[in-house]
Amino acid sequence: MTLKKKVISIILALLMVVIGSTAVYGFSIFNSISGASIDDSKLSINSLLDSNEKILNVALFGVDGRDDVDGDRSDTIMIASINFETGDVKIISVMRDLMVRIPETDSKNVSYEKINAAYDYGGAQLAVQTLNENFDLNIRDYVVVNFDCLVDTVDALGGVDVNISSEDVLYWTNQYIYDVNDKVKKSDPFIEGTGIQHLTGVQALAFCRNRYSDSDYGRTERQREVVQQIAEKAMNVDLLTAINLMGKVYPYVTSSFTLQEMSTYAQAFLSLENKNILNSRLPFDSVNTTDLIDGVSYVIPTTLADNAKVLHGYLYGDSAYVPSDTLQEISQRIVNITGYSSTVDWTTTTWQDIVNKQGSAVDGATTVNETAPTESTSAEPTPIAE
Repeated sequence: MTLKKKVISIILALLMVVIGSTAVYGFSIFNSISGASIDDSKLSINSLLDSNEKILNVALFGVDGRDDVDGDRSDTIMIASINFETGDVKIISVMRDLMVRIPETDSKNVSYEKINAAYDYGGAQLAVQTLNENFDLNIRDYVVVNFDCLVDTVDALGGVDVNISSEDVLYWTNQYIYDVNDKVKKSDPFIEGTGIQHLTGVQALAFCRNRYSDSDYGRTERQREVVQQIAEKAMNVDLLTAINLMGKVYPYVTSSFTLQEMSTYAQAFLSLENKNILNSRLPFDSVNTTDLIDGVSYVIPTTLADNAKVLHGYLYGDSAYVPSDTLQEISQRIVNITGYSSTVDWTTTTWQDIVNKQGSAVDGATTVNETAPTESTSAEPTPIAE
């Protein structure tokens, strides 16, 4: 049974909080954490950002199974941006159907396709390079997590409260509960109604996985809603709960961070007086659309360069940022493929204007209606050559 499993993406913050809290106690469960290999020279790093040492950007990937860490499409992609000066943790969900350029590998030419294919073609190394190249970022580290840990994590934190916004969301979330219960060998009940509901781990995972009630836009919003609650709770747990959480999460995590690096970042983060969890989504609401390209539904940035401008404003407060020549070439190629050009008048619009519009699941996007086949039968798109 091939099912796309939604994944908790706040693992990095959780790792930092827990390891920072327990390192002084020498808790032995963490001693075997070691950094997975990654080649900085092949990451297309924007070195101009390295002068800003107060901000750490990390890629977060969710994959199907513990054995799929090196060869599956990443089903959840996020960027965690931690500001060690302000205490802000900005979590940016990247829509998996977003059209980007995937760099060349030893076995594949450059192609324009859905961003989640990058992980399939080259693991975390290529997926990080793809994020850097398409958004002028300086990501050097990543965390990969298997979805299984979300269930136990939510349960250990006492559940989460979410808004079941419609009968359609309720129906499809309950359908996913069947699959999640089967996978994790539990028998959690269906959600009983709409409105604010207190969810178990199984119910929360089903809520995050549901894409058929309102497409990938609504699903991304739901993931962020659950992630933010987990993050806020995880940063306020007592030591014993933290140790319990880490014991549940650790077997499902692969990361480029070593234990020493995690501990260093964690203690720096924990020393901050104020900590804030903020979230957003790429592409931003008013600079994207959806359409069928060769019969496949894509999320299309309008344009990629405009989204990068907003992203750099959001992460760095940089209103003077100009996309690199490489990014502008990629952006123009996507315009040529899709026919969708910029909709932003930058003489009258700021990045703050676009960020402030964020929130509606489909604001600014022309939604392609989706049917609900089993996920194992979903057709894969044909790569569009350079």
